[in-house]
Parts: sequence; structure tokens; C-alpha cells
Amino acid sequence: MKKILWLLLFLFSFLMLNGQKYVIKGKITDFEKKPVENATIYLLKQKDSSLVDYAASNREGLFAIKTKELNEPTILQIDAEKLISYSTKFDTIDKSIDLGDIQLDKNQISDIEEVKITVSPIKIKKDTVEYNAKAIKVRPDSNIEELLKNIDGVEIDNNGKITVNGKEADQIMVNGKPFFDKDGKIALKNLPADIIKNIQITTTKTKEEELTGKTPKSQNKTINFNIDEKKNKGWVSKISAGYGSDKRYDEKGLINYFKDKTKISLLGYANNINSQGVSMDDDNGKNSKLGIQKSSMIGVNYSDKLGKEVEIEELGIKRNTTNLETASKVSKTTFLPDSNLKTDSENRAENEREQYTLNSTLRIKPDTISTISFSPSFSFTKSNNFRTGNSATFKNDELLNKSQSSTVTDSENNSFSPNLHYARKFRKKNRSFYADLITSIQRNKNNNLINSGTLFFENGVENVAKRDVRNQLSQSKNQNNNYSFNAKYTEPVSDSVSVTMSMEYNSRNSVNERIVNDFDTATGKYTVYNLALSNSSDEKNNQLSPEISFNLDKKMLKMWTSLGLNLTDLNYHSTFNGQNYELQRNFALPKYNFGLIYNFSQTSNVSITNLSYFNLPSSANLIPYVDQSNPLVTYKGNPDLKNSWINSTNVYFNNYNIQKNLNYYFNFSFVYNNNNTTNYSYYDDSGKQFVTYANISGNKSVNFIAGLGKTYKWEDHKLNVRPRSGFSYSFNKGFINGQQFTGNSYNFSPGINLTYEKKDKITIKPSYSINYNFSGYQNYSIESIKNTSQNFSLELTNYFFKTNLVFENDFEYNTSSNIAPGFKRDFYFLNSSVSYTFFKKQLTARVKVYDVLNQNQSVTRTISASGVEDREDLILKRYVMFSLVMKLNKFGGKKK
Repeated sequence: MKKILWLLLFLFSFLMLNGQKYVIKGKITDFEKKPVENATIYLLKQKDSSLVDYAASNREGLFAIKTKELNEPTILQIDAEKLISYSTKFDTIDKSIDLGDIQLDKNQISDIEEVKITVSPIKIKKDTVEYNAKAIKVRPDSNIEELLKNIDGVEIDNNGKITVNGKEADQIMVNGKPFFDKDGKIALKNLPADIIKNIQITTTKTKEEELTGKTPKSQNKTINFNIDEKKNKGWVSKISAGYGSDKRYDEKGLINYFKDKTKISLLGYANNINSQGVSMDDDNGKNSKLGIQKSSMIGVNYSDKLGKEVEIEELGIKRNTTNLETASKVSKTTFLPDSNLKTDSENRAENEREQYTLNSTLRIKPDTISTISFSPSFSFTKSNNFRTGNSATFKNDELLNKSQSSTVTDSENNSFSPNLHYARKFRKKNRSFYADLITSIQRNKNNNLINSGTLFFENGVENVAKRDVRNQLSQSKNQNNNYSFNAKYTEPVSDSVSVTMSMEYNSRNSVNERIVNDFDTATGKYTVYNLALSNSSDEKNNQLSPEISFNLDKKMLKMWTSLGLNLTDLNYHSTFNGQNYELQRNFALPKYNFGLIYNFSQTSNVSITNLSYFNLPSSANLIPYVDQSNPLVTYKGNPDLKNSWINSTNVYFNNYNIQKNLNYYFNFSFVYNNNNTTNYSYYDDSGKQFVTYANISGNKSVNFIAGLGKTYKWEDHKLNVRPRSGFSYSFNKGFINGQQFTGNSYNFSPGINLTYEKKDKITIKPSYSINYNFSGYQNYSIESIKNTSQNFSLELTNYFFKTNLVFENDFEYNTSSNIAPGFKRDFYFLNSSVSYTFFKKQLTARVKVYDVLNQNQSVTRTISASGVEDREDLILKRYVMFSLVMKLNKFGGKKK
């Protein structure tokens, strides 16, 4: 690993020493002779308008572009928002040039005719950062997810979670509209990168902020992909068929039709290689999905503007089917005050699932100041699951219990959510009214056929009296109806200050029923009613929440604070083991929220937020019934639980220096819990756990994330360096075997990503990360535990014959320092492929070997406040795939 680090350091030093020879500089002002910040300056070759380099002006309007000697005509162009472009021509560049003051006008272009810019790398528009897709180098036939991976500050983890400079991206849009769903997974995996013009990253807006135009306050980000206008009239199609070893197959199809505001997308796929979309390169790299999955999908998405008043923002219908086979081996150690319990278990499962979903949004503008948004959605899911498992628990190598079980589950789930939003902007600036009606209706049915046997031992001999053998049919029904009405009125006090008064009403009703019947050997049917395991409950929760908030919205400073009250009426009725339980509680709980955003410049800001609120314990935690549905764990509620109080503080700073191709950020958060609900449990001599609940105060956590991105360019070379680091600390108190314990957990995770490109020749992407975890304990049989895991990965892409022939290699090495015996500590992973594009780039033939070394595995270690768990899961291994991809695009009447 040290050699790898030295190699990364050498590459970085090599780039630092390869600077440019000459500088073109100047100062940009507007027609009032005021400095223009964040104007974009491009140096282009005149013959083909290809980009040589670019820069941006700073707060004083100054800019500087570094370049090598150029013996051919070039053009320097300046673009600034709301101002006319400026262009000037150089026959050659053989010395540094000072252009002095350059004044941009409103209505005329300076010097020469306007040059059409084909590449605009980065632009800043208020709170939006815009990246030009053509300036981002990705492999041929890549999807739009690959564009994201090459943007500074964007990280995508193994679970598909996207963060931008440490903030979660919770919405993915296409042309400002959802593509099947707002989480964007279908869009990321399916839309080709080569039709995208730019990617916009901005703060996520609530529906109220979107319709009323208020300043967003979210901590999350929205990513919007805009399709190139030239490719927004026509259709894009891509079809792929692949077959490989071990009967692996992968078939995909995608057709997109675009015409101005009209967009229709039809897509489908079928495969057994864990692919989650129809992207033609979806199986590049290591597939992190656990298990072996067969899946298929067919769907259509439609959006259109039907007139000045009516717009279909989204109409998506899809059908998914999956068959997932999973298997796991787990070794879990539970820390006790005077000893440890070790549980070894193995599980296998197969799940078949069929799902139909409909998502839609209709926007209506009855007049110029009002907007109505109606968003009904529907989902129907049917699944069948078969699961087997066995486990054994030991104390000091002495067997306490062991169990075997098999479960067959059939389930159906229906959900319907018709949501209505209304917004009205008044003639007076910043005065608005907003109301919404949010509805969620869900119904679920489950049939569980359970066969299990649990044996308990004392001194190595089975205690027959404790033996638990079950052959049961459990039938459950759940109905959840949630209704929420919210109304807000905003009145401006001045140009920058406003007051908002709101009232929200929530009604939640949950009805649950479980009927358990034991097998009757006399009749051969499940007809013996099991009173102890059958139950029913009915919960009604009504909440009224008045709130007042004050808002300051200036160019440099945005600040808000809100005070509210939650008036809650909770009624709960249940029957367990033939006994009735009643719960009725009323609460009046305050809440507040404070935040500010200070903009040092258009590209640099800091935000600080602090919020505090109360959480109610769940009804299941409060009702003192005994739940014995799990043979190894018995639960009992505690009616004396208090409401928990949470206080959260977040500080975020981001700076994007376009002039220096430099981006850096940090995100700090602190969370404190008072009267947190936690398990109060103990283990008996046979290793069976008994759990009730208690309040505990003082649990807290600290998280810090920081990152930096820097790009170096010279001639046809480019290097991007992205170091990052994370630190977290958590202090947890709890109870085990009737005694209080404390756990201090520290996690440190630095890493670095590099990307080197030589235009149309080679792309190299090495990355390295290390995760160090240390936990210290008090009142446990163990004082501390630590683990260090490391990951090195390398993507290597070689282009030949004008990029028609492409070699791709993806390598990964993982190692863990401390893991239980029987689990492999490290492994190597390698993918290799070769593809050739021909017939006017409409056909691509490809051969790929997945997991060349046949070492792919999933082994993880999880350290918590009460124990450590080592886990190994079934995962996809080596196969060879032969595939053929056909593309046929037609834009504006011309085939491409």
C-alpha cells in the first residue's frame, strides 16, 4: 500500500511541475465601469472553436489565463450574465498579453463577430452551479451517473447515496422534471451522457418554495440534467443484447422522444447480473449489490405542456419484477458486564417481487399569480419470500442455545397518495399564500408459514422444559391512513423582511391485526388458535401545529427563525393475549428552528442552522404487553417513558474559486439527545434476551466532513485532485443486564481521488481511502476494540483509432485489519473489457470479463455501542459477457 501512495504523490508532483509559459490577463467592467465578477473567459482555437483553456473573473473583475505558445489563430471570448459577449483575435501567442480594462456593453459586441462557444465548463448563477457536460470526459456510451462521478465534490457510495460537497442530493431531475421518480435512480442508470448539455446543482426546494419563489432553506441538493436543445427535437434509441458464461444474460432497450416541451421515454431491461437499469455500461466496476438478482422492467414516462395554463410535469408508469437470492454468514459478539456472548448464524433466502407504480404531477395556472399542483401516485406490490436460517449462541465457548427456522411469506401492499398544492403570489412583492393537502393511504396483507425449533442448554445438556417448537400460520393486516392539511400566509414587513404565519393539522390512523394458528395434527390444517401470539391494535393520533416565522432575505445575508407548538392527542387501543390495553395522552410540545446563510461572494458562503424538537415514543414501546413472537427475544413495553428531546446544530462552508479551478468545503454537525428511548435488556442463563425500554440522557454525536478539488491543465493533459476526509465521534449510554454502560466511538476516514486525462488517448482514475474505527467501553468485559479497513481502486481506459477501440480495466483491492476467524480479510477485484464501435458509430461490439480473478466478496465489520458484527454475504462472481449495442439517434430530421 505504501508503494501506491508514493505513486500517487509522484503523479501529483509531476503535474505541479508542468505549468504554462504565458499569461493573458485583463480587467472586466460593465457599462457603469463596475467590476464584473464570475464572467467566464474562454481561449479557443479559431479553426474549430475547440477549447484551449478558460478562467473566471474575481470580485475585482480581474482574470488570467495561462497557456503555452500557440502558432495558430485563437479567439478570446468573454461571457457575462445580462451583458453582451466580448471577443478578440490573436494570430499567434508567443508572449504574455495584458488586455487592460475591458468594458462590456448591453447592446453591442466588441471587436469581431460573435463566436459560438461549444464548451462552457462552469458557470455560477445565483445559488446554482452549472457544469457543461461536454467538458466532462467519460467513457463512450456512459450514462449520466458517470458525469456526476467526475464533478468535484460529488460522491456516490455503494448504496447509491449521492452527496454534493457533503450535502445529500435528494432530487434528480431531467429538464427540470422528474424522470419516473424524484430519487432519479432510473434517470441516472438509463439516460446517455452524450445528450446532456449541462448539469445544474442547486439547493432543494420544498413545494412551497418552488411555487411561491421563496429562498430555499434545505440542507440538501437537487441535481438537474438539461438535454441539449439540438437533441431536444428528435429521438434517441439504444438497444443492447448480451449473453455470457454461466447462462448470464443482459438485454436492454431505451427509446427517448423529445420535441420542445414534449418528452416520451420508453425503457425496458431483463438480466441476471444484478444490473439495476438499462444503461449500456451499468456493469462497469464492482457491483455492490448483495445476492444474485434476476430482474426485469418496462416503463413509460411522459411530460408535456398542453397550453399556457396546463402542464403535465410527470406521468410515469412502470412494472418491475425481481428474483433475489441471498445468503449470509454472521458472527456477532455481544458485550456484557462480566462476559461476552457470541452468536454464529447462517441464512439463505429467495424473494420474488412484482410491482406496478404510477407517478404523476399536473400543474395548472388559472391566472398569472396562482398555481395548482396535483400529484397523485399509486403503487401495488406482490411478493413471495422463502427464508431458512440457523444460529448458535455461546458464552465462554459453552453452548447456550441453537435454533433452526424456515419461513414462507406471501404479501400484498397497496398505497395511494393524492397530493394537492396551491400557491398564490399577490401583487405586493413577497406577499403570498400557500396551502397543501397531503394524503397517504396504505394497506398491507401478509401470510407467514413458520416452522422453527429452538433448543436451550444448561451445562451442555438440553433443558427440554424450555424447548420452543413452532409450526404456525400467521396472518396479518395493516391499514395506515395519514392526512395532513397545511396553510401559510406570508406578509412582507419591508423589501427584505417578512413574517409567515402557518397552521398545520395532521391526522394519523393505524389499524393492525395479527392472527396466529398452530398446526393441528388431527385435521392436518392450521386451525388451533394461538391466543398468546395473536393481537390487534387501533391508534389515532391528531396533531395541531401553529407556527410563526421571521425571514430576512438580503443579497449577502439570509436569516430565518421560527417558533411553533405541537398540540397532540394520542389514543391507542390494543388486545394482546386476550387482554385489553388503553392509552390516552395529550401533549403541548414546543419547537424552534434558526438558520442563516452568509454569502462572502457569489461562489462562497457559510450556513448555520440550529433546530430543536420533541419526539413521542412509539405506541409499541409504551404498551406493557409481552411479545413472544421471536423465540430468542421477548419484548415488553414501558408506559412510563418520557418524550425525547433532540437538538441539532449544523455549520457548512463552501467556496468555489473558478479562477483557480479550486473547490473546497467542510460540514460540521452536532446532535444531542435528552430522554432518548433505549433498550433495557438482560440475558438469562440460556442466552435468551428480554427487552423493555427506558429513557436515557446525554447521548450525542459529532460529524465533520471536508473535501477539496483542484484541476491542473497543460496542453492536452488534465489532472484533477480530490482529497477528502471525515471524522465522527459518538457517545452512547445504554443498559445491558440491568447495568448502565457507556461507549465512545471514533471514526477517521481520509481518502483521495485522482483523474488524469490525455485527450482521446488515456484516462487514469486512481483512488485510495482508509477507514479507522476505534471504540472504547466502560462497564463491559472488554475495554476497547478497533478496526482499520483500506480500499484502493484504479480505472484505466485506453482509446485507439479515434476512440473507436476502447480498452477498459477496473481494479480494486480491499483489506481489513481485524475480523473474526473464518472471514477473509482482503481480496482483489478486476474487470476487463474491450469494445469496438463501427458502422458510423451506430454499432458497438463488446467483450467483458467480470471479476477476472474470481475473488469478489462482501465481508464487513460493524462496531456498535453494544458489540461487533462480522458479516459475509453471497455476491456475484466471475462471468464472461459478449454483447452488441445498437444506437440510432435522429435530431431535427437528421440521423446521427
